[in-house]
Amino acid sequence: MNLTDRKSYPWLLVVCYSLLGIFCPAAVTQFSMVVGDLAQALAVDTQTVLLADTCRAICLVTAMFLTNFAYRKLGLRGTIALGLAFQALPQFLIPFAVSIRSLPLFFVTKAAQGLNAMAFPLYISTITMWIDPRYTALATAIFNGSFAAGSGVGAWISGKLVPALGWRASFYVIGIMVAVLAVPVLLFTRDRPRPEAEALSRHSSGGYLSIIRQPVTWLLILALLANTWVTQAITVDMSVYTSGIGYTQGETGDLMLMISVVTVVSSILAGGVSDFFAVRTARQVRSRSLVMGAGYVLSAAAAAVLPAAGAAGYLPLAAASCAMMFGASWAAGVFWALPSQVYSSEEQVAGTAFCSGATNVPNPIAPMVVGVMLGTHGHWTAAWMTCAAVSAVSLLASLLLSRQKRAI
Repeated sequence: MNLTDRKSYPWLLVVCYSLLGIFCPAAVTQFSMVVGDLAQALAVDTQTVLLADTCRAICLVTAMFLTNFAYRKLGLRGTIALGLAFQALPQFLIPFAVSIRSLPLFFVTKAAQGLNAMAFPLYISTITMWIDPRYTALATAIFNGSFAAGSGVGAWISGKLVPALGWRASFYVIGIMVAVLAVPVLLFTRDRPRPEAEALSRHSSGGYLSIIRQPVTWLLILALLANTWVTQAITVDMSVYTSGIGYTQGETGDLMLMISVVTVVSSILAGGVSDFFAVRTARQVRSRSLVMGAGYVLSAAAAAVLPAAGAAGYLPLAAASCAMMFGASWAAGVFWALPSQVYSSEEQVAGTAFCSGATNVPNPIAPMVVGVMLGTHGHWTAAWMTCAAVSAVSLLASLLLSRQKRAI
């Protein structure tokens, strides 16, 4: 029996992708936890080091838009392998660039790491291609939750390793884990055979033109906008915020680990709830969209009270941060089941890739606004209020999306 003929195969993919997914985003918060060390070693200010992460985020967005092109040229496993190389190699090259005090090499290697995101839409579309439609949201939520949880793992690793072994060790450990987990991912990933007409469509289509023309595409993008904004604000800037109000690296690492646990629980729970209601109604897009919007209500409320919570103490800060991430992750736990339902099967990879790229446009913008423009200049209240405002926009988009019909 072929591997793909086994009933357990789709869930094997979910497990492999999710384990890998823990350590890819871990590099983001691992990096943010050692910004001060990197600035000191490079003899530059903190804003310069944060700018390198902004370059990574810009490359991340660009890479997602290139996914459909790379998929047509390199195939599924080829594109994933290239993305993983961009993820792992900089973890070893960045410490080298710092050791020789080469700021250009530092910027280039950190920016290149963002190109790993070309593989992300393919993880999502591959899961939805193989999984039973009854469990689409749950399966993508497990992956997305684990992927988001990696941000807490990265902060926790830095919190434990940096005081004991130095900041370089935090880079090496995450780089090694990505390289190790890439092996089963590449071994087990298979593209699902398609009818000849769909296969021709994949290789000959212009890609994004038909996707861009559909109004539902822009509702999907707005509906996930707050998830990206809130996630980036927390994963990149929370450690800067907590350091500024007097918390240690260990305390910040513990906080980020709590947030990551909440992320996983919220995302998986949302996926299960979404599937539960979706299979019991003929209007699955409406059902999933309304479940998704519920998360943004909590996210907006928690963001609004976060400044006061931060001034009140560690526990109130943890509660508000976790609530905000719970709401944003709840929405993401539902979202990735929607592209397979609003796009036709031949549009699915292109639709998923375009939405992934467009919804990640705030990836470089959010840390720049929240952390650099507002936070580091002492305007943290305004910084966190941007999370509340964007959550309200995504809530409205979710309500409008609920009026859309499922693809034929």
